[in-house]
Amino acid sequence: MVFIAVCASGILCWLVTYGIRSLAPRLGLVDIPNERSSHHNPTARGGGAAFVISTLLVTLAAAHWANLRILPGTSNLFCGAILIAVVSLADDRWHLPILVRFSAHVIGAFILISGVGWMYSVGLPWGEGMPLGWWGLPLALLWIVGLTNAFNFMDGIDGLAAGQAAMTAVVMAWLAFLRNNDFVLWAMAVMAGSVLGFLMHNWPPARIFMGDVGSAFLGFMFAGWAIVAGGENPEPLPFFAWAVMLAPFLFDTIVTLATRIVQKKRWYEAHREHIYQRLVRNGWSHRAVTGLYLAVSAFLGLSTVMFYGYKMFATSIYVVLIISPLVLLYLVAHVVNSRHNHLKAQ
Repeated sequence: MVFIAVCASGILCWLVTYGIRSLAPRLGLVDIPNERSSHHNPTARGGGAAFVISTLLVTLAAAHWANLRILPGTSNLFCGAILIAVVSLADDRWHLPILVRFSAHVIGAFILISGVGWMYSVGLPWGEGMPLGWWGLPLALLWIVGLTNAFNFMDGIDGLAAGQAAMTAVVMAWLAFLRNNDFVLWAMAVMAGSVLGFLMHNWPPARIFMGDVGSAFLGFMFAGWAIVAGGENPEPLPFFAWAVMLAPFLFDTIVTLATRIVQKKRWYEAHREHIYQRLVRNGWSHRAVTGLYLAVSAFLGLSTVMFYGYKMFATSIYVVLIISPLVLLYLVAHVVNSRHNHLKAQ
């Protein structure tokens, strides 16, 4: 039955995305290239609205159909996600002020927290959960708002954000299956199907972009599920596992922002200095860069399932396994950038 839900969400998303592609020019949803763009031709955007619709509708329908126990806080998660998606779609069309977008992210985070609570503790792979107390509230806000924006920052080339989302959803569905968390299994399977339906239009060369409506929605949903699926639930999924699966985006975002701060640049301004953007500027194709990130994500996912799902190796080995591909990603970008600068200097 899970397979049917995956197919239903994928087909629905593919159809809605196709419709948005056709209507986008008339709706003013067209991305015009500028000096920060990684593409050269005007392209339809706002396609993320398709998987917003298919993910939410099919998840609720599947929960009713399979008579699943809906986890506490799910309604708050969906309401916050809808708010962020609506505001982000308006931004895709009318370019709203940053304060409006950021306020929507914060309000969405509070909507979620009001229903499920904040992060009272964080489970680490090498021991018991670390209690956070009242620090859990600002950390939860930072996690939700930060990941919402991280997905937005990383949605800059064809297939990257959608591919990362699909990989994360598949791995967390696998882990939910192993831990008998049926509702998260169905929710992640439906999300994977939806994003894959969209990815058929977004894989390089992309015919449509997801826009802020898609990237902000994905970031918020994954941040929210990491809280909703953990905590006091009878079959919790480790928060650390979510963080590891999202590590390629978190790592790129944190390293880039830290570098800009150290270099005394205006870190809050739009730029083209993310690791993936530097690879593209230095001659890599969108397909190659997206493939590199998805390979890192797949390795992290397999390691996470083997550790949390099958207990196949010690914690120390797991830590090495999750750090190594991120270091490799950084080194690849550094070597490519150095080689490109050397060739330019000749």
